[in-house]
Amino acid sequence: MEDKTNDIEDIDVLNNIDLSKVAELKNERMPPRRYQRRRQSQFVPDYIDWKDVDFLKRFIPERGKILPRRISQVSAKDQRRVATAIKRARAMALIPFVTD
Repeated sequence: MEDKTNDIEDIDVLNNIDLSKVAELKNERMPPRRYQRRRQSQFVPDYIDWKDVDFLKRFIPERGKILPRRISQVSAKDQRRVATAIKRARAMALIPFVTD
């Protein structure tokens, strides 16, 4: 029986809360939103030539890894084609696998 009375008291307390004060408290605790500058989407031609090293180097940072889609801002289809072209250029020794 005591549990039910406690539950009823808790419900009464919740019903009497001023929602505007709750919203104010929530806004005080929330840190300000930080907006990241979005990179421009890369133009990717229909055919990616693995011999075009200058184009492929735009998708490879200093460490030599392939940039992920969320950073390079290309579609999934284009990302797969770029990755394949980079791997072919690496196999043909046009692009190094790792930089020192």
